[in-house]
Amino acid sequence: MAATQTRRQAGADGDVLYRDQEARTEAEDKRRCAAEREAQRPVCSRCGREFTDEHWEEITVQRAVVRAGDTSVCGPCHTEDVARKEAAAEAARLQAIAPPEPEHGHEPDRGRGWFRRRA
Repeated sequence: MAATQTRRQAGADGDVLYRDQEARTEAEDKRRCAAEREAQRPVCSRCGREFTDEHWEEITVQRAVVRAGDTSVCGPCHTEDVARKEAAAEAARLQAIAPPEPEHGHEPDRGRGWFRRRA
């Protein structure tokens, strides 16, 4: 009976050791996958910041979609680009509406007074 009891204990310890080793291997695999993912994370071509998970997923999923914009810049830089384009469009619209300014080259009213010269 003592031998059977020893085998049961060794078997139980073997299972515990196996589960511990499997858990360590699984944790190491997760760390390695996370490190590989971070190594592949794109960075903004303008400011050098790493993309957020949301922006990275957005450009990966919508790569073919035109509204994704420039996929080489981060969210804040993309927002700045959009704001700059909107401001330029607004300035162009206001310039088209505004009346033309008179030219400053010559003064057409000069010389029409009482003492003007005759050529």
